[in-house]
Amino acid sequence: MTTEFGTGQATGDSGDAAAMDAIREAMDAISASEPDFCQIFCSPTYDYEAVLWGARSVVGSDTEIVGCSSSGEFTEAGSGNGTVTVGVVSSDSMQFFSSLSTELSADPERCLFEAVHDLPASEDPAVDGYPHRTLINLHDGMAGIGNKVTRLTEQYLDDEETPVVGGSAGDDLQLQQTHVFRNDQVETDAVVLALIASEDPLPVTVNHGHEPISEAMTVTRAEGSTVYELDGRPAFEAWRDAIREDAMETYDIDVDELEAGSEDLVMLLGRYELGIESEPDADADGLASRIKTFIESKLISTKGYNIRWPGHTTDTEGPLDFAVTVSEGTQVRVTHSNKSDQVYAVRNAATNAVNELRGGTVAGGFVYDCACRAMILGDDFDDAVDTIHSAIDAPFAGFETYGEVCSADEDYTGYHNTSSVILLFPE
Repeated sequence: MTTEFGTGQATGDSGDAAAMDAIREAMDAISASEPDFCQIFCSPTYDYEAVLWGARSVVGSDTEIVGCSSSGEFTEAGSGNGTVTVGVVSSDSMQFFSSLSTELSADPERCLFEAVHDLPASEDPAVDGYPHRTLINLHDGMAGIGNKVTRLTEQYLDDEETPVVGGSAGDDLQLQQTHVFRNDQVETDAVVLALIASEDPLPVTVNHGHEPISEAMTVTRAEGSTVYELDGRPAFEAWRDAIREDAMETYDIDVDELEAGSEDLVMLLGRYELGIESEPDADADGLASRIKTFIESKLISTKGYNIRWPGHTTDTEGPLDFAVTVSEGTQVRVTHSNKSDQVYAVRNAATNAVNELRGGTVAGGFVYDCACRAMILGDDFDDAVDTIHSAIDAPFAGFETYGEVCSADEDYTGYHNTSSVILLFPE
């Protein structure tokens, strides 16, 4: 055996029963009696503690278990809602470790510092002989600070070459409370980390299907996740003007007739999101930040765009409301994506991950895929799942997130919306 990977998905009258069925299905694909690692994605339909009890009763006492609540789950066999979905890994070329820290919203610096430093450092004897490290980050999706969570995780790692991958937990789009899991522990307002120390590097990729359709604009007034002004104009007005022509041509929608809370507004907010070209240095003073933004506004960006979903916006005038903090001084363009763009994007992410193996065989993988993509794709979401399967030709388990983490691509910063992140395990 080198590395084996299995997936399972189940529903049931109780969390423990659903978890046991899912785990048994996943373990049918591996030869080991106990897997080394198990990741669980779980609908809030179930009692999470019961799910973890059911999972532990099947995998055994030594398996490292992490996971989170979700807003839809899938494996290579297709997507589901209201399920317990799992991926298990058994390997003699990897070691797995995990940590969990709470009070994320009140003190993210302490929370992430503790979570990172509860894991073996790069020179720790526990990871001797495993020179490559990959970190999975799952965190509270309602905290609204996914970009800060990612940045702090990267900052506290002692090896800047360690890719960070994962996502913000969901709750079936109820937008009330999300949870993360570690072994028998269930917490909200928390982060869980899983460190994979491996003999060989693990492929990690990210992609999205949005392309810019507007000129660059600067966030000139914002507070938290609410953007009040773009280029000194009301943010919604600037966004509406940027999409007016394309929305009429593509969807036959007159944006000047949009009604607050309407289905058309919700759909357009998911198709026309903001793409971040650059963000001000969090440690820079105001003048330096403004100078940096001014210089960058005169350049044509050749980098990728980090996508930000304005889907919390409910009114047709005034601000745009996002799922994560957007800072003043951030350089943005309005972007557009449709269903075919989304399928093409995940195909690219999967193909690029396979190519990183340079001809090696894929054992399996985990996929962190935005709930916004599921909203865009609708009934065609399984087309994207089939596309991943055709590209990697191996089992995989994934969930629909409230934001994605991937720090492995230098063309992007580490936190994303409406994107697909793929982590593969070579055999």
